[in-house]
Amino acid sequence: MKFDTIRAFNAYTNMRPPKHDRLDIGEYSQDFLLASAPVYPNFYRISIKYGLEDAKEKGFMYFSSPNQPIEWRTDTPWKGYFINIAEDLISNHQHLAYSFLNYGLHEPLYLKKEEELVITQHYQAALAEYRKATFSKDLVLAYCNLIFAHVAQFYERQFGERKEQYSQLVDDFFALLDNYYQKNGKVLQPSVNYFAKQLNVTPNYLSDVIKFYTGQPALEHIHQHIVNVAKSLLIQKKTTISEIAYQLGFEYPNYFSRLFRKVVGVSPSHFSDP
Repeated sequence: MKFDTIRAFNAYTNMRPPKHDRLDIGEYSQDFLLASAPVYPNFYRISIKYGLEDAKEKGFMYFSSPNQPIEWRTDTPWKGYFINIAEDLISNHQHLAYSFLNYGLHEPLYLKKEEELVITQHYQAALAEYRKATFSKDLVLAYCNLIFAHVAQFYERQFGERKEQYSQLVDDFFALLDNYYQKNGKVLQPSVNYFAKQLNVTPNYLSDVIKFYTGQPALEHIHQHIVNVAKSLLIQKKTTISEIAYQLGFEYPNYFSRLFRKVVGVSPSHFSDP
């Protein structure tokens, strides 16, 4: 089931109608739908929920992006807050376009008690403004920006503390990358989306974790690997530049040459015949 509007989704989940067609802030209530098969809201959802048993990590946050399937099942109503925000509001306010908004439900942020307090205070302030008879959209978006800025900081803390979990993800990424061109069959140009799918994470999440631990996002590592393989083939002088491009998964040789020049600083022809 797809929901093109926040209003329709709120009706489905038994929440009150939004005061704005493209922006909604609310608090989970006893009436919120306890279970749902996969549905596809056509907007961003940012939720903080309370109730984990771990004494150090009470609250947690989930993020879903437009048309991403979400499903849930809980025996007791959730406690917490949510933001529903349309894609065009994010695209028209680029300072709100944080990468974690596209992390998906598989990569929650687990909050420390003091972090939970900070996020909760900002949610409550945003909700208080939103509930006014005439609220300021700009002020509500400013509160959203505060929440998002803190979330980005707290994710960096989580990346640093969960080294074993994230180190395994990094290792698995590089293992897949190193073996990418050794598989049989038609090869497509490697992409962040491909590796994210193999690792069962979202592309933004994979890239951010890789960047945190290596200093470079996943795409830069992919490009460097492509170029390193290309260099080896160019040095052998057994195939033409066009053949190498097709062998590396490029549909058009000029795309390969453009990438090679960007990374190396010279064209493939100059590299192979200096």
